Amino acid sequence: MKEEDKAKLKQNINRTIDAVDEKLEELKTRQKELSGELRKQIDTRIAELETKRKELVARSSELGKSAGEAARDLSEGLKSALKDLEAGASAAWKKFRKKDQ
Repeated sequence: MKEEDKAKLKQNINRTIDAVDEKLEELKTRQKELSGELRKQIDTRIAELETKRKELVARSSELGKSAGEAARDLSEGLKSALKDLEAGASAAWKKFRKKDQ
């Protein structure tokens, strides 16, 4: 994997993490308005997303150290984890937004 490709992937990861962080902060702020089962569900989702976020950050730091086939494999895993994190954040946000309607 080329260093340029690694840099692009790292930038994409950082942008996604920033966007997810914004959604998480908004969810945390607004979850205080919730009660009951919906609050429990959002609390659980926030905890899951924070764990996935930490794992993604840790794995992305390994990208710079890897080379060749290992870098390609790590890259594919990171892309998958990135999509999973984005999808999870969007799903949590949509669930919360349904409550507002």
